[in-house]
Amino acid sequence: MSISTTTLNKIISQYKHESDSWKRYLQFIQQENNYLKTRLSQALQHDTDAEFLDRAEYFQNKFLNEDETVHLLRQDVHEMETLLEDKLYEGNSIIKELQKKFKKLSRDMDTVERQFNKLKTDFNEFLNEAA
Repeated sequence: MSISTTTLNKIISQYKHESDSWKRYLQFIQQENNYLKTRLSQALQHDTDAEFLDRAEYFQNKFLNEDETVHLLRQDVHEMETLLEDKLYEGNSIIKELQKKFKKLSRDMDTVERQFNKLKTDFNEFLNEAA
């Protein structure tokens, strides 16, 4: 399959837009995660029973895992951007590889979004129950 240079450039441009969107979303998750850690810290100033502390530790670990996930996804997005820049000039032989990598990264972003939303919901329920 041969793709025109114009079509290839459009595809790469679209991938760059998606990549920018993912970077903004990862920044948002990082900010939200920091906010949740601050809320946990504040809650720990008022409630220190053993059950609360166990659950607080659970959420602290989840927040730290989320930090690591965001870090890894940022690296993946950066690698994809580098690949886009490198491959822009190699012609259309690379398009299937790009499509495959973007599809995987897109699935990863969807997964992290669902997991983070569940984490926020669970944490808010935890704080509401403790109140």
